[in-house]
Amino acid sequence: MPPKATKVEDLRKQCKSAGLDTTGNKADLVKRLKNQKKQKNLEELSPWDQDDLKYDAILVTKWKTGSEEEMKSEAKDVPGLQEGELEVQKVRGEPFVGNRCGLDLAGLQERVRALEEKMSALAERQSARKLRQSALKDEVNMLWDDVFTLKLCVPEYSRVRNRFISTFKRDELNNATESDIDSIQEGNIIPHEGDSAVDALLYEGLNGRRDPSAFKELYGMHPADVVKIRHKETIKILNIHAGVRADSHKTGTDEFYQRFAEFVQLFEGSDYDESYLTAGSKCADVARAYWSILDCQRYQDSA
Repeated sequence: MPPKATKVEDLRKQCKSAGLDTTGNKADLVKRLKNQKKQKNLEELSPWDQDDLKYDAILVTKWKTGSEEEMKSEAKDVPGLQEGELEVQKVRGEPFVGNRCGLDLAGLQERVRALEEKMSALAERQSARKLRQSALKDEVNMLWDDVFTLKLCVPEYSRVRNRFISTFKRDELNNATESDIDSIQEGNIIPHEGDSAVDALLYEGLNGRRDPSAFKELYGMHPADVVKIRHKETIKILNIHAGVRADSHKTGTDEFYQRFAEFVQLFEGSDYDESYLTAGSKCADVARAYWSILDCQRYQDSA
């Protein structure tokens, strides 16, 4: 506050000494001296304090009491609020006076808090969705197990799958045993396609098959490894190979067999990582080998 003075001449001297305009009435002179005092206080603050004051006082200022017009009138004395139309607005329950920009900044913290809460809620929903996806994946795997088990529980289908392997041994490997001949005679349907997931189960248990080498000739992998696979795309590739390998009427191309062998080698080298077709997978080479099998010619052209 300027020194108390009752004479206009004294006020003019103070303004002149401070380098201020000396014209006007007593109220004008007092106002200039007050504003200069406030400006001097601002200049004495640290840069950080000035930034804080800029947001709390220069652009917007808080008032406890008074009518809306009184608050606007008094706020005009605050440096930085002389320009622009002033408004009164409650922010977090407290009245603030300022220009539009200042009032927006006064409510910024509340808006940031609301946004953070919204982001937190979205993160929780995403986490719950991932848990749900994981649960669904486990459920699908359980259903696969049930399907395989149910297939083998049907005697007719079990005989059909046994006949597929035994017929391959007879026609392609020329090493069918008496047990294979019995399996061929028992089967009343001739299967033409592979079913690696189910055929691998034929090798389990005390009464399981004892010719894993024949299975590997058909599917390219040992039945003990195939029985662990739950990736339908991998199962599909193994079945395609078995269908070509067991076909007694057409001959598979060398390129097809080479690409399949490369896929199996890479897949086994990845420790049977079934995520190779997933975006961002580290097994891109396995994925390339997989697609190359589907793209190449499977059978030799007829003469």
